[in-house]
Amino acid sequence: MLGELLSKILLLLFGYAMPAFECFKTVETRPNDAHMLRFWCQYWIIVAMVIAFESVISWMPMYSEMKLAFFVYLWYPKTKGSDVVYDTFLRPIVMQYEPNIEQRLLHLRAKSGQLLSFYVKNFADKGTAFFMDVLRYVVSEKPDGSNGEQRNKKSGWSPFATKRRPPSPPPQESIFDSNPDAAVVAEALRATIGAANPRRAHNGKHY
Repeated sequence: MLGELLSKILLLLFGYAMPAFECFKTVETRPNDAHMLRFWCQYWIIVAMVIAFESVISWMPMYSEMKLAFFVYLWYPKTKGSDVVYDTFLRPIVMQYEPNIEQRLLHLRAKSGQLLSFYVKNFADKGTAFFMDVLRYVVSEKPDGSNGEQRNKKSGWSPFATKRRPPSPPPQESIFDSNPDAAVVAEALRATIGAANPRRAHNGKHY
């Protein structure tokens, strides 16, 4: 766990922060240096490609350490691996599929407004529905048992006190005797209501 956290911090510093600052200095102090500007463009293109395919290759052991070493290899002054990786691997593949990629990106760019509005609308609707569900759940929970405990404490009720049982009512004929299916449905509804609104009962100890 500590090693993974340290790898993420080092990757943030040496994979993103330092190259971004070096790229910033190049843009501001040497805007006419086409070679360095091209170098940093190559670096960020490769980084973007790695992040895009990260979900496919992140299962490999020690992936964070290899990613850190690869990013440092790309911008380190003595290696400058961005030129090698870009010219040897990335450029030939992208040039081969460039017309198809450009066509798809233009289509997505034209639909970007609709996609964004659809995403925002669905996110707002689902967020509102989720909030209302949570609010209904909180409101429906009534702590009846805690009020009963407080009343029992104030009245001096003891669980060891003797309590007379009320006389049992005479047996009545069930309204579901003629319809057993209705009885099953009623029992299911009673169990559902009891699970949704639990009540804690206090039973005295009888001697």
